[in-house]
Amino acid sequence: MFFASCSIENRINRDDYKELPIIFSVSFYDKLASIKSQYNTRVFTNSFVKQLTDIDNIDYSKPIQLNIIKNELFLKFQDNDKRKFILKFYGKLYNKKFVFYTNYETVSLPIIFITKNMERFTVYFPNENEIIFKKSRVDEGMLLFFGAGNSSNSEYKFKLLKNE
Repeated sequence: MFFASCSIENRINRDDYKELPIIFSVSFYDKLASIKSQYNTRVFTNSFVKQLTDIDNIDYSKPIQLNIIKNELFLKFQDNDKRKFILKFYGKLYNKKFVFYTNYETVSLPIIFITKNMERFTVYFPNENEIIFKKSRVDEGMLLFFGAGNSSNSEYKFKLLKNE
């Protein structure tokens, strides 16, 4: 019995990206984007911080501050009611990236049933003036010998205001 599977692999050369120090601090402006529904006349808005936090009234006129200290990432921002938020994410600092998970769930009943749901963010610095957040989402599962799943990637690129 022979089973075969295939997938698409998009390779991006990240060799020239800037290496992250252990302690790092930058600021950038997030931007609100409008997305029109293809099924009706509704218009949705989306941004990186809104998608990460599910907060609707973010003040986009104030910069977002990102601090990386060893294996912790702090994201500071403000909403329209002047409330300040500080989000803390635990992750791993690799050579040229910082990786953290907002959701990682596996359910396993070996051989019979396995599911995996994961949402991962990777932070890159391609140069001194830019920051990239790559969001990867994976939903997959297996029941006996049958497997299925889907995955998606999206990138958010921002210009840095200051580099400390």
